[in-house]
Amino acid sequence: MTKWGAGWLAALALCCACAEQAPETLADANAATAPAADGAATGALDGAPSDATASPDAATVALADAPPAGDLVPAADAAVAAIANADGSPTDAVAVDAPAADAAPVDASPPFVAKQIYKTFIGDWKMKPKGEITKCVLKRLDNAGPMWVNAIATKITKGSHHLIVYRSDAKDEVLEPFECTPFAETLSGDNVPLLISQVSAETFKLPPGVAFKFVKNQMIRLESHYFNYSTEEVTAHGDVEFHTLQAQDFKHEADLIFYGSPDFNIPKGKTYSTPWNFIDVWPDTKVFALTGHTHKLGTNVEIAHYDGTTPTAPKPEQVVYPPKGEPYSWEEPPTAHFEPPTTFKPGHGLAYRCTWNNTTDQNVGFGESANKEMCFLWGYYFPSKGYRMCINPGKWANRAPGLITDPVCCPDSAICPLIKSYLSKM
Repeated sequence: MTKWGAGWLAALALCCACAEQAPETLADANAATAPAADGAATGALDGAPSDATASPDAATVALADAPPAGDLVPAADAAVAAIANADGSPTDAVAVDAPAADAAPVDASPPFVAKQIYKTFIGDWKMKPKGEITKCVLKRLDNAGPMWVNAIATKITKGSHHLIVYRSDAKDEVLEPFECTPFAETLSGDNVPLLISQVSAETFKLPPGVAFKFVKNQMIRLESHYFNYSTEEVTAHGDVEFHTLQAQDFKHEADLIFYGSPDFNIPKGKTYSTPWNFIDVWPDTKVFALTGHTHKLGTNVEIAHYDGTTPTAPKPEQVVYPPKGEPYSWEEPPTAHFEPPTTFKPGHGLAYRCTWNNTTDQNVGFGESANKEMCFLWGYYFPSKGYRMCINPGKWANRAPGLITDPVCCPDSAICPLIKSYLSKM
């Protein structure tokens, strides 16, 4: 069987590969680790597509010209916070109010930095017409202490399919762009995605008081997938800004959920839709933004807030994506923002399906290349319970019955450590 080691959402194939190579190991892991208790009923849902309901428009702004990586640009009337004493004890230069009862704890030492804007970038390299590549960099910010990031702004040049911003645990910087495998290290748990930008310029703003936590001198991984679909050479480049929040304004830590399925085969010359798939969302999770993702044959991604126990398709009023008035576009998919955030009850989650128009003379399946297709969604939520990636395996579950569940969710599933181990050897 082909190992999708080059595939960032190769979890199902990786599981199958593990099962074929060492089924007894998988069996032991499955027996030793029970799935998380908050898993809900899953499966394909029958039904027809429906019109999306309204959601507030997303604010999108262009970035100012960015200085070299690591430069610190003070916000108006903001000063750099005092650095902790040498012994690690906090100074009294920055006041840190007690967070709300359900908020993530704020570290007392060292103090959090004041409101700032930090900038970094990936690039440059030349892309010939029809050229395709994914490159990464690892760069350390120069923040003097922990900080809360309340907005991330990106600007990417022509030819970019997406730019992914990760918070990384890597120890060493790699400043020159290197060829990399999309999302593979996310599966290993060493990098956590914060933003997946699919538009030329945007500022993704989190709700008031909601932010991502960065440690002192936070390492950032930038991953840029370029496909030059033009007839001229382009220069690949991406700029990123991190806007921080005053510590006393922090209330909730944010995180990301990533759902999807590799189980589809789009017939040549045909329009094709997946069945409705369902994945639960942790109870009391507040989702404040959602977006979908396909490649160039994709014509729609539909997402609904759904009760997973109902054996019917989502109703029109349950469909929340694409946002009203913003048709889905594979080149620049819209982001739906929810105010107030959408809250999920036990057993509830997201139903989704993807639609393509295959204008080629070949059947098209799942893959990273722009000539293959994808069916994914991601959402931003608070309060944080960690990054969660789930896949509806479809037919892949048949490769290792009893071991591959529907859905497979990491870090909940017993096979997640095996996926990490498998990736580390590649």
